[in-house]
Amino acid sequence: MAAMGLLPSNASVSGEILIDGEEALAGGEQVMRRHRWKDVAIVFQGSMNALNPVKTVGAQIIEPMALHGVARGRSARTRTSELLDLVGLVPSVAARYPHECSGGMRQRAGLAMALACEPKLLIADEPTTALDVIVQAQLLELLMRLVDDRGLALVLITHDLPVVAQLCNRVAVMRAGEVVETGPLDRLRSVPAHPYTRQLFDAVPDLYDTHSEEGGGPEAGGPAAMNGADAHTPRRRAAAHTPRQRAETHTPRRPAAAPTTDPPGPLLDVAGLVVHYPVRRSLPAVVARRPRKLVHAVDGVSLHLRDGELLALVGESGCGKTTLAHGILRLIGSKAGSVRFRGEDVTSLGRRRLRDLRRRAQLVYQDPYEALDPRFRVRQTMEEPLLIHGLGSSRAERRELIRDALVGVELDPPDPWLERHPHELSGGQRQRIAIAAALILRPALLVADEPVSMLDVSVRAGVLGLLAKLRDQEALAVLMITHDLSTAARFADRIAIMYLGRIVEEGPAREVIHDPLHPYTRALLAAVPRLESRVPPSPRIVAGSAPDPIDVPAGCRFHPRCPVAQERCQTIDPALRPATPDGGDHRAACVLVGSP
Repeated sequence: MAAMGLLPSNASVSGEILIDGEEALAGGEQVMRRHRWKDVAIVFQGSMNALNPVKTVGAQIIEPMALHGVARGRSARTRTSELLDLVGLVPSVAARYPHECSGGMRQRAGLAMALACEPKLLIADEPTTALDVIVQAQLLELLMRLVDDRGLALVLITHDLPVVAQLCNRVAVMRAGEVVETGPLDRLRSVPAHPYTRQLFDAVPDLYDTHSEEGGGPEAGGPAAMNGADAHTPRRRAAAHTPRQRAETHTPRRPAAAPTTDPPGPLLDVAGLVVHYPVRRSLPAVVARRPRKLVHAVDGVSLHLRDGELLALVGESGCGKTTLAHGILRLIGSKAGSVRFRGEDVTSLGRRRLRDLRRRAQLVYQDPYEALDPRFRVRQTMEEPLLIHGLGSSRAERRELIRDALVGVELDPPDPWLERHPHELSGGQRQRIAIAAALILRPALLVADEPVSMLDVSVRAGVLGLLAKLRDQEALAVLMITHDLSTAARFADRIAIMYLGRIVEEGPAREVIHDPLHPYTRALLAAVPRLESRVPPSPRIVAGSAPDPIDVPAGCRFHPRCPVAQERCQTIDPALRPATPDGGDHRAACVLVGSP
């Protein structure tokens, strides 16, 4: 932010920043305005907060071009379409507003805006946070190409060490405002000098390391296998997922659980859920009475979740994962299908019963800056759900519950955080506040939309360790929406792969990772960056980008990009089915699965 001249006026800045040999800090805003976006550009961490909500994506990409006289009018619009294509977005995204785009789409739009004036230096602040692995691989390839072919200088700010391994020559490790170690990546990875550097590298999960003692995929000889439990029985883990002693030993004080008479069966049962969004029509379309087009965000999804189980929902940006989460919790309406929580149909609940559902099923939003009220202090954000549901008999008791919840997400000591506003917190700190606010009510179900994407690997392990402990001790069920297959492989019981509004594969985590059935799943796994390899993952496993959900392909939805598609794939829309005739819990929606 200092290099862009975007720090608040009350910030005290010292030192010097040279841009093409010119001292930028001493020159003030006049000098910074000349360099900003033209010579130095930035991709902001919070894509929703970075984009203007009342301007279209295209208008915001054109703005820096017009400011510096790079392009105007038709040439600017043409350049915008080229930039959107460069970052993997269809040209029609230019007409959308930020709230009409998924988190990953907004992130890519922010990158397109940063590249609009062909800067010499790009500061990328968590540019891959909200991206799925295929788009991430494409983005990494694009950044490497810009660095190699155009001489772009890149400063990558990230928590994702595997991404660092694929892209960076040098690494600077920062902690508490200071650079504690710097040097070539290979040296830091093999012989780290600082304990914090060693802690970061040790905490990175490996995609295929499902036998790790620190959690992970379903081991063949794990507790479920030894006890003769069925494949739906959630694994029980020890509480040693986190490298920090506090997270290993601390169990937050929690309000008493809501009294329930829980029927047997799954905690959550979703059957054939359909959520469509109508598309705005232009004036000529309205006059001509053309039919309204629909975005097929969720198109017949079925899944279930048992007490104490963690189901990871994985898929490309814009495939409908967040919409599915909102539909499950009835934050948006559904066109068809049913959602049953403890056997009760959520879609028909009245206001009073819906409030009870809100306590027992909580959501952690993908963008914590968007979710947290900017006017509320942390204390007020944490206290609000307690007041709504009548928990905590006194202010002192509620304050103690808040403190314990903050300690549980490693904001310890908690008191310094209580009076801060969201804008006074980093992205990772805001995300931990959002997780603590969701867990303070002691829900039975946590729907977590990218809950640890903005956290460094050590804190990520601590938060996931806390969730694992709550799963063990209180049978908390978690539906985790994530792009991070490595985290899903380590911590999930089951994995469901989503593509263009449908579940295309689901099964036990170990089987999905080690023996994928669907070509799309294999493409996702091939694109995962790994810390051990300097060879970048291939983004060319599948052709092109995901089709527009307004115009869903006939037959199998993946066939236009599938490397093994057959002629029948253009007409047959396959349902989920097991790979073997005797059934099983590992299923995929592909004509090649279960075929002789």
